[in-house]
Amino acid sequence: MRLLRILCLTAALCAPGAAQAPAEEPVALAPLEQLQTDALGYAQAQAAALSGSYTFRVVKPPVLPRIPAGGKLSFEPANVSRHELGGMFFVSFRMRLDGRPVGMIRVDLEGTWNGQLLRAQSALPRKTVLEEGAFELTAFHGSPPVGALGKLPAGYRLRTPISPGHILVMTDLETIPVVAAGEPVRLALVSGSLVIEVDALARSSGAVGEKVRLEMPTSHRNLQAVVTGPGEARVLWAGGN
Repeated sequence: MRLLRILCLTAALCAPGAAQAPAEEPVALAPLEQLQTDALGYAQAQAAALSGSYTFRVVKPPVLPRIPAGGKLSFEPANVSRHELGGMFFVSFRMRLDGRPVGMIRVDLEGTWNGQLLRAQSALPRKTVLEEGAFELTAFHGSPPVGALGKLPAGYRLRTPISPGHILVMTDLETIPVVAAGEPVRLALVSGSLVIEVDALARSSGAVGEKVRLEMPTSHRNLQAVVTGPGEARVLWAGGN
């Protein structure tokens, strides 16, 4: 009988699933720990639409304001403090207690950007038209200058002189005028499907899409027109499309 009991016990221990430990349940994070995790995830989601890659860290743990005791506390992401995610910024959250709004809370983060930016290979004077050979792509890690460029935009020139090694940013640039003051302009007067073209004289300069002041040839009347190309502009008459 004793031998039989031993055999039965051995069979039970060897049966499928007999030695398996119960599955571990996910560990629930404390509210403020979960909030920091959510803030990092929200920042990464926003960074997905930007060039390059980002890494983020929490620089200041959030402080929970005084709220009524009890109930279930939840957080809903609202926005980031600025579009540029390099350097210091914060993510704002709406707080809800049992589904009811109870205020706002923020998580302070620091972002590090990793990518390539354009640097000037030599000193360049103002009004230099942008050319590939004048700049080189250089690896950059950290918080890039606001408006830093990773490729050359078409139709721009330097607004100010820059020094060797300078990181190119949008504020360094200005559009290249294709209409210059004192030059003749072919002006298209548009009213619905009717288009009349006349010659006018430019009294200001402008790039494509910008407005310039033109002088009409016979009346010498000035009007505003939109530049459409080199030496060309367009204006809508009242009731035109």
